[in-house]
Amino acid sequence: MANAYALGQIKNIAILGHQGAGKTSVLESMLFASKKISAKGKIDSGSTVSDYTKEEKDSKMSIYSSVCSIEKDNNKINFLDTPGFFDFVGEVLAPLSVASTALVVVRPRSVEVGTKRAYKFIKDLKKPCIVVVNKVDKDNVDVEKTFASLQTLFNGKCVMVNEPNAVSGGFTAVVDKIDERIDELTEKVANCDDEIMMKFLEGEEVSADEVKNGLTKAIAAGELIPVLFTSADKNVGVNELVDFINKYAPAVDTMSDVKDDATTGAFVFKTIVDPFQGRISYVQVKSGTLTANSDLFDVTKQVKIKIGPLSYPNGKDLTPATQVNAGDICVVTKVEQLDTNDTFGDASITAYDKIKFPQPVVFFGVRVDNKNDEPKVSEGLKRAAIEDQTISVERIPETKQLLVGCQGGTHIDTILNKIKANYKCQATTEDAKVPYRETIKGNSDVEGKHKKQSGGAGQYGDVWIRFSPSEKEFEFVNSVFGGSVPTNFIPAVEKGLIEACKTGILTGNPVVNIKCDLYDGGYHPVDSNEISFKIAASLAFKAGMEKAKPILLEPILKMTIVIPNEFVGDVMSNISKHRGLVGEFSVEGENQVITAEIPQIELSKCVVELKTLTQAQADITHEFLRYAEVPREQAEKIIAEYKAAHAN
Repeated sequence: MANAYALGQIKNIAILGHQGAGKTSVLESMLFASKKISAKGKIDSGSTVSDYTKEEKDSKMSIYSSVCSIEKDNNKINFLDTPGFFDFVGEVLAPLSVASTALVVVRPRSVEVGTKRAYKFIKDLKKPCIVVVNKVDKDNVDVEKTFASLQTLFNGKCVMVNEPNAVSGGFTAVVDKIDERIDELTEKVANCDDEIMMKFLEGEEVSADEVKNGLTKAIAAGELIPVLFTSADKNVGVNELVDFINKYAPAVDTMSDVKDDATTGAFVFKTIVDPFQGRISYVQVKSGTLTANSDLFDVTKQVKIKIGPLSYPNGKDLTPATQVNAGDICVVTKVEQLDTNDTFGDASITAYDKIKFPQPVVFFGVRVDNKNDEPKVSEGLKRAAIEDQTISVERIPETKQLLVGCQGGTHIDTILNKIKANYKCQATTEDAKVPYRETIKGNSDVEGKHKKQSGGAGQYGDVWIRFSPSEKEFEFVNSVFGGSVPTNFIPAVEKGLIEACKTGILTGNPVVNIKCDLYDGGYHPVDSNEISFKIAASLAFKAGMEKAKPILLEPILKMTIVIPNEFVGDVMSNISKHRGLVGEFSVEGENQVITAEIPQIELSKCVVELKTLTQAQADITHEFLRYAEVPREQAEKIIAEYKAAHAN
């Protein structure tokens, strides 16, 4: 049974960085240096503690976040390893939300895009930060250039707290530089320590010990970003990194939403839906003590829940726990009511702030190779959306297509590969179909007559209807005078028109913004009935649409793009290339915010290209705005493709 730690003894360290910087290797080396594991695993062989899933072993990269821990000097350090590939952003934001400190792993070169994105997330969530420069043993390392690049990115807040004794193949040790940089550190510490600030301003001597004791406070306040150096492959600088984290990294008692009181409160930051084990909830206890086998309350869903066994996670392995104290991280299993972003505990607690996940930005149709496997694929996609809230899954009624929204091509491939492995079935992607609409631009006045005689009772219905554009989605007007269409058949005419509007004459899509004015007709005292007038109305609808200048409408989306200033010109050109219309500009911190209107059919292609143009630094959101007429050239192509597909 694992030990339970108090609030000030727990440090939750989220590990972030660019793909390939060595995040997982650094973690593996820290676990080895702390004697948590007896031998280091390797990414190439799929034997690391944190990358334990089949998908990660096959791809040789982190895809999911994972939690490992060490115990040192009566402290507990939870490490939350996160993926560096941009499509898996949800697996970065969730662990970072419960971290007391972020550890950014970088390579010794100019600042990479993943490092910039990591720092953006850290700033947005107001998290303290430590930087570790890994792979210093590699060829052509320039420490001064690397540090200068970091200093630029981190707004001059970086301080080297150790240095490599040499670079490239000569890197065999790090040299502690804290004592040499006391003067530099004193000013940063003074900014968040009133007592030291007074001494500093009055010219009194501030001892090295006083400065060192204030380092944690300076890091927690964001005044100081320590920089350390390692080679995870050669285990150089790793012990020093662990010691620094243990001594100076802010603990969970610096987090505003974690409290040491008697009221039990907990937050679900990650969910796994395992085909065999059921639901696995990763939880941070925010206050009080979470006890195994207890009756609690899901504040988010307002339902009672029963908590069973508790465990501390270490990669895929779980260590049983009887209770978990505030600040710590644990796993709760088989509580089906719990979802990511749920708050639970005592009924009196207030729900904690939810993690703000980005919405899906690219969309794919999913086609199941074997129709009998459709339920399995649907279940797999449903589970994927529960686990990763940057995914959406929807069956679109108009297109009859299973549509999956996600963050990119690698994202959807990972989802489908996991379904293939778990359910032994195959699904592939196809272009997302657009839910077009049809309407009319002109007016028409037509007759619809249905007459059928087959020996016995016949069918007869006759209507005259004027069709015209309308601001309403569907507008029916009864202008019949003199009983030419009996009152009891008027509702059948309206029903016939409503049903006919479900299938337009151009592409079979629904018809909107149309006014139907029934003003005349005829009936037979014996053969007329409701079905006859419904059919007559549908015949009038088809004839009226053809004569009233039918057009095709497409959904237009409002895009909001947040980008660094340097990419504004390229982004504007790309939006225009995709039939987009650039709107307003505004400033958000160091970034530009561009709003634009773009046809939905162009969205996914545009997003993929914008990610490339901006080196994945564009944050993109979108929402439905309106329907607009499809340009003639595009409309003719869409209509021709529809008719060719339905020729038989």
